[in-house]
Amino acid sequence: MKKILVILTGGTIGSCENNGVISADNNKVRALELYRKKYSGEMSEYDFECVSVLNILSENLNKHHWEIIVNYLLSCDMDRYCGVIVTHGSDTLSYSSAMLSMCLCTLPVPIIITAADRVPDDPDSNALCNLRACVVMINSLQRGVFTVYRNSGDDFCSVFLPARLQEADRVFGRFSSFDGMSFGTVRNDSFIQNNKDISLYDIYNKNTDILHGKKLELKNDVLVVRPYPSMDYSCIVPSENTKAVLHITYHSSTACTSAENSALSFLERCNGIGIPMYLASFPKSADRIYETADTLIKHGAVPLESICNEAAFAKLLLYFNLPFSERFEINDDICFELL
Repeated sequence: MKKILVILTGGTIGSCENNGVISADNNKVRALELYRKKYSGEMSEYDFECVSVLNILSENLNKHHWEIIVNYLLSCDMDRYCGVIVTHGSDTLSYSSAMLSMCLCTLPVPIIITAADRVPDDPDSNALCNLRACVVMINSLQRGVFTVYRNSGDDFCSVFLPARLQEADRVFGRFSSFDGMSFGTVRNDSFIQNNKDISLYDIYNKNTDILHGKKLELKNDVLVVRPYPSMDYSCIVPSENTKAVLHITYHSSTACTSAENSALSFLERCNGIGIPMYLASFPKSADRIYETADTLIKHGAVPLESICNEAAFAKLLLYFNLPFSERFEINDDICFELL
């Protein structure tokens, strides 16, 4: 019998609801119990081996939780499994998807990340169909890291390239891809690829090992800054552990440079204490930029090209936690995060 390793981390898919309050459940495998009951006899050649490495609501996630998940999977004997399912909370699913894909894209089996919109016992939950899509993906693929999720209103599960996944919207809870299109869909127990720019052959042959066989250690921090009108940058004070700033720009790749305490003054302050600032994101090979963006770049800010916020954060966090001699080029593609 083929074995699927299921990594449990908590989240709604591993939670229960009591009097309208959702909390991490002691019965972490409830979703799998319901899955086995619903799909008994179908794809019965698969067995689940469950390991609970965390049991948190994903809004409480921090970088050390990523160390736990990644290092556990890197230590596993993947010859024992035909695939891995990682269950996760939806709030930080896009961040973890980016981090896990960058660290685990060299593993020899499919790694499928998923979540749920409601607790598994809720009849309107997408937990079981998401798990079913994970099994279908493992049955369909040789290797690669993917995130699957059935968005509200859909009758299929979307398959995302994890490093292009963007945080779900606040109203409908729908996830989207940075390139505007999911990689594929799972419908009627079949995987159909949508994105023709990247082939499964490309994914199977992606072997970027950024950890060089070592454990993931995230001791250093990256500070993320998001602008808004009248923002006072003097309120922002990097910690001693901050090694870089990721400044999320407005959609035109801009930020304020004219006010007394603007992005420009903050950049100059960062320059003075030796902390580089990165700007996300610029269109690839842009032939024109606004003068505000030009000013920031001329004062030392580094533009990141064609990358979503979550992947930019994960990439910088990895970059500034690697020894200098082992760092990748920051604008090199690791796991299809660049458009």
